[in-house]
Amino acid sequence: MHPVRPLLLVSLLLSGLSAAAPVIQVPEGGRAVPVVQKGVVCGPLRGGWSLSEDGRSVQPPSKPDDEARTQEVKVADSADQCAASPSTVTLIATGPLPRIDSAAVTFYPDDGRLELRGTGLLEVGIAWSGTPRGEARTTPMEGQDVCLTPSTAKGPVDCAVPVAQGLPTDAELYWIPPHGRHGPEVTTYDASGRVVDPETRRLRPSRIVLTQPFVLSSGIDVSKGPGSVAVSHPEAIANVDCGQVRCEVDDGAIFVRNVPGVDATVTLRVRLTPRVLFARGEALEQVLSATLPVLACPLSAVEGTVLRDVEDSALVARLDASCAHDPRALVWTVNNQRARVERVVKAADGTYVLLRTGGLADQQAIITALTSRQDGTVVASETVKTVSLPAPRATLELPGHGPIDFIPTNRPARVQVAAATEQGRFSLRPLTGAYTVTVKDGATLIQGEAAAGGFVALRFGYQVPSLPGELATTDLAFSNERVQRLVREASVPAKVENLFELVCADETGNDTRLEPSRPHRIAYEMRNTCRVIVHREKLTPEEGNQEVVLRIDVTKVDGSARTESHVEQRMFLRPEGDERVIPIPGNLAQYDRILVQVSHVVDESRYALSTTDRTGVPSAQWTAIVKGGLFRLYTTATIPAGLYRATEPSGQLSINFGLVSRLALLNEEGKERLLGIELGLMGLGLVPQSGDIQFPPTLAVVGGVGLRVPIGPGAAVGAQAWVAYEFRDDIKRRTNGDPNMETVVPSSHWSFIFGPSISVGNVGFNL
Repeated sequence: MHPVRPLLLVSLLLSGLSAAAPVIQVPEGGRAVPVVQKGVVCGPLRGGWSLSEDGRSVQPPSKPDDEARTQEVKVADSADQCAASPSTVTLIATGPLPRIDSAAVTFYPDDGRLELRGTGLLEVGIAWSGTPRGEARTTPMEGQDVCLTPSTAKGPVDCAVPVAQGLPTDAELYWIPPHGRHGPEVTTYDASGRVVDPETRRLRPSRIVLTQPFVLSSGIDVSKGPGSVAVSHPEAIANVDCGQVRCEVDDGAIFVRNVPGVDATVTLRVRLTPRVLFARGEALEQVLSATLPVLACPLSAVEGTVLRDVEDSALVARLDASCAHDPRALVWTVNNQRARVERVVKAADGTYVLLRTGGLADQQAIITALTSRQDGTVVASETVKTVSLPAPRATLELPGHGPIDFIPTNRPARVQVAAATEQGRFSLRPLTGAYTVTVKDGATLIQGEAAAGGFVALRFGYQVPSLPGELATTDLAFSNERVQRLVREASVPAKVENLFELVCADETGNDTRLEPSRPHRIAYEMRNTCRVIVHREKLTPEEGNQEVVLRIDVTKVDGSARTESHVEQRMFLRPEGDERVIPIPGNLAQYDRILVQVSHVVDESRYALSTTDRTGVPSAQWTAIVKGGLFRLYTTATIPAGLYRATEPSGQLSINFGLVSRLALLNEEGKERLLGIELGLMGLGLVPQSGDIQFPPTLAVVGGVGLRVPIGPGAAVGAQAWVAYEFRDDIKRRTNGDPNMETVVPSSHWSFIFGPSISVGNVGFNL
């Protein structure tokens, strides 16, 4: 198509939509023409258009640009009413009016072409309208197109303008000035300012040439009354002669009556109307003849069964119940090619015949039944349109796991197929060596064969469920999906707790299976009996191969990791394997915490994961603590920054240091409780005091209770209250700060002291 043609066609179509306002069109550079008989044209005009003194006529520009060629102006009864007037008139400056040789106009309705000869044909438009009266089309046809590429010869030129295919031979054809419009609201003027009668623009072709088959029927069925012969252009028939048979043209077809015998043939001689010719090769004929058999059995093709561009397809034809012929004894042809009768089903409305063809490529199919090849008597015939079969589209889904894009070999997948046509459906068919197909509870299931690999396209059979009997489930054609799918195993994340378990011995030595996600306690004597058991034998082929990560961590009571007990393995589990035992390594101690974690490796290329429920793949965790003593006795270095001596003489003891043994009650996790009994040896008052009372540095045995809060491995802060026995010299009082005037203060070697402290170290054992 010429690149300018779409723009011009859009312009012509838009111009046809604005039928409400009058249109005045006059060739560019022409004389002034009247726009209104009464009133005035509201100016000013743009683009070179000029308004006459009386305000009723306009003169087009001589060389208008595209924007000024068409403009809409207001008209009113007087100039004072211009602003409020709703009335408008469209002005168009067309190109020069063409001169068309009417004797050289040829119309090809079947090809959709109109050939012109004349001058000034460039961008001349052609408008057409007409209603086909044949059986194929009954709706009116209207449209417009333009001449874009006339010939370049000197003098008159030729131009072929495309028109709608299938127009009747008596269609109305009008030429339109370049850039102009066509319609009842349009008034056209010539360059001299004279009105151009629309009938002078009507084209009456000197020749109307038909190129497609005129007689469309392949036979005449007169078993139930007058027969009819479909023709492409009944309006072009001047008269028809059928010999001894009476023929007449009515309602878009040739009706045949009084046929002597059902096995006769009728020869039609059709004379076309003047100027209408039929092209047979290079020759043009006005008289056509056709010999048609009289059909004894009405025949029809079932809608949706006559397929195009499908190899080894089948169609279903229905013989009327009045037909007494055995379909298997007839010779069937489709488009003159032998068709094989595969199945015959009798129903109340007739006999259905399944015909297997080698495939159809034409837009229509002629189905014919003959008594024999030698006799050649046509018993029935029908011409039907073929339909193209859409490509099948299907989705695969693992129940409970969402859609997948491959064919699983270890478990079935549900198949959902889109509808093929309004009448037909696609049914998935098995493919030997690739996959099998089963139906369960109304759902279609597919599973790849275990030894299959690579890619394969799904194969579908086309069926029409409305057919009677066994024909409803018969494949009329086979079609493959446009995409190919990988055939492989579908791995579904299995429950970890079914494949892994943590087993430890109880106090009597019997193995105990520990439940995941629950705390457990293990007897200290059985601490080295714990192991992880991998049950590969419980993995089913339907679950497929599994890829998991096993982590084992042991944490000491102080929170530090026991590195010799750490295990991390990435494991690939195959179905129906052997059992595997993985012991917890390392020499465990009291209150060691065992943590076993198993999780799937998230890999969408391996696992069939749901696209709607992404809560995560299954995982599991086991925890266990080794039992220990109820008490802990340990020694720690204690640094009380300041102790207060409550016994007289009382005072602050600065900078103290010593070793303290502590007996503390432990909780279930081996953590010592806050309060404990303490006994130790302390150095008190290591830094002299600045007050009047002078406590000499001394060594003391202390005992009492302490409150301690851990702040890290082996470190704690706390507060204590002790009874101390001090190994010291006398306590003296300094008078007025003079060291020479010190007096001894009476005091006991026993005292009660308390205060905060920092402890470092934890050397001891559990009881």
